[in-house]
Amino acid sequence: MKHKFRVIILGERETRLLSRILIILNRRNLKTNHINVNVSSNENETIGNVQYVLDLECKEEQLIKVKKLIEKSIGIIHVYYSRIEEKNSRKNSWKKIDLPLATS
Repeated sequence: MKHKFRVIILGERETRLLSRILIILNRRNLKTNHINVNVSSNENETIGNVQYVLDLECKEEQLIKVKKLIEKSIGIIHVYYSRIEEKNSRKNSWKKIDLPLATS
């Protein structure tokens, strides 16, 4: 069963790093829903890190294999991932309400 995951990739500031990540995802036929790139730079423009935020739709086993492949790439610092919960799921449909007991 496919789930939605958010993958955060921390990498060095290289020009071709995003294209290498997308090639890995494309070869595994993973559906990419969203891509966001955040660049943090210091006074010297050549030094800095990049944060890639990807929303993927795949099986968890596929994601673990892709995570290992991305971590082996040159210029990658670390890869994090988490599951995105559906807004209309049963877990979120019930709200917990604390009502005081009426005692007389």
